[in-house]
Amino acid sequence: MRLVLLFLTSLLVCSVVVCYDMIIGDTVHRKMVFHQRVKEFPIPFKKRIKSLSYSDPEKRIIKGVAAIDNDFSHASANITEGGVGYSYVTVRMKSQRHHPLNFEVEIYV
Repeated sequence: MRLVLLFLTSLLVCSVVVCYDMIIGDTVHRKMVFHQRVKEFPIPFKKRIKSLSYSDPEKRIIKGVAAIDNDFSHASANITEGGVGYSYVTVRMKSQRHHPLNFEVEIYV
């Protein structure tokens, strides 16, 4: 039993390490109010950094934010302002050096 538990724990850790998508909050059975593709071409020896801001015009509370890496690269995304529990959010995305940036950003209320 311990061997099976150890195997499942190591498998979970490996799957968390490989995944570079950012999903914060609850996105299942929620209404998507914003969807945008963020795409930047690569620049040799540079990282591409892009910030995306959203503010709900009806002041609804954000329940979930998803930033999906379409290229399955080592790009990262994080929330710098607002987010779940607020009516606004700013998502900062950063690519690997000399790689493109290709994210789908979705916001749910």
